[in-house]
Amino acid sequence: MIKVIWLSLICILWLSGCSSAPERDYQVTRLKRQAAAWLAQGDNQRQQGKYQLALRYYDNAYRYASRRHDAQQMGLARLKQAAVYISQGQTTQAENKIAEAAMFDKNERTDLKPAIDFMHSKLAFARGQQAQALALVEQLQIQFADDVERRIYYRWVGWQYAQLRINWLQAEQDIQALLKLKADKALNNIEVLSFVVYHNLVWRIATEQSKVPTALDIAITHFASLELTNRLIECFEIAAKYYNDAGDLDRALYYQARFTQLRRFMN
Repeated sequence: MIKVIWLSLICILWLSGCSSAPERDYQVTRLKRQAAAWLAQGDNQRQQGKYQLALRYYDNAYRYASRRHDAQQMGLARLKQAAVYISQGQTTQAENKIAEAAMFDKNERTDLKPAIDFMHSKLAFARGQQAQALALVEQLQIQFADDVERRIYYRWVGWQYAQLRINWLQAEQDIQALLKLKADKALNNIEVLSFVVYHNLVWRIATEQSKVPTALDIAITHFASLELTNRLIECFEIAAKYYNDAGDLDRALYYQARFTQLRRFMN
């Protein structure tokens, strides 16, 4: 009797499997989600200037992605580590991480090639190879001509490599375009906006451009909303010096007090 019932259940399950029900997704993504979480945590630590912690988080992301054999995430973790090493002037370590990512792109099906090219441009610039760095990033601008966010980012990186090329009218248009994308909840990478508003501020001051107070307000509001305290501290220090040089002592004293207080809270 039990055998008959069991056979009946098997038949029912088999027939169900052959029914017209929607195809099921049998992919397990637990490790993928954990790797993505570690990548996000690493990004957060990197933005706060906690580079050693960021490197460890990216290593954790790599381990989880490796257990799933997710070449895309593995390569991305290595490229993010390369970015950290470049920011610290450790170009040999960065080159090794980029080479690992390139290995995954060569042997597996990934979308890492543009990111690898970009990291090669950053590495070239860090090594004083300005022409090579510019050539790579300009090619990326062409490649992503139809992607507003990436095109703006690569343009600003190009300006970082050669600040004499900055077009301030274009810069203002870029900032407004990114702020609109953010307002429309269509901004894919908030770090692009962070990069732009920060460099808009420091480059305006360095080249004695107008609209510095507006750039300060945008930067402070942006970094406060992201709770990037390290960037806020830097903005307060910049504001204190700017207003002091401009003869606005009240504002200078205010921002100096905010700078001193916030830095003390961070220690």
